[in-house]
Amino acid sequence: MACIGGLIVWSLSSSTAYYKTPAELTNGEGLANQKVRVAGKVVDGSIRRLGGETNFSVTDGKASLPVATEDLLPDTFGTGIEVVAEGAMTQDGVFSASTVLTKCPSKFKARVQA
Repeated sequence: MACIGGLIVWSLSSSTAYYKTPAELTNGEGLANQKVRVAGKVVDGSIRRLGGETNFSVTDGKASLPVATEDLLPDTFGTGIEVVAEGAMTQDGVFSASTVLTKCPSKFKARVQA
């Protein structure tokens, strides 16, 4: 029975992504290449689209964090919108997001692909 419990804990721990703030990640609390989620508001004037990549910054009011993603962004994505990005910090201090979700008034929604 203990083996089964251990396997469940191990499988959950390897797939768990913790929420961090931009301030935590810019202060070195996010290890490079460790899968995490960061939550914050998209900084005014920070959205740049370069080919298939979108770059923007998120803030928690204490710090800003640059984010790069090739994910399809939700229709509600824009300046001042609350987002949750899932990915990892790179060695150069940019958060490389594999997924970006935007917050609606009551929940986070991913873009629906047609």
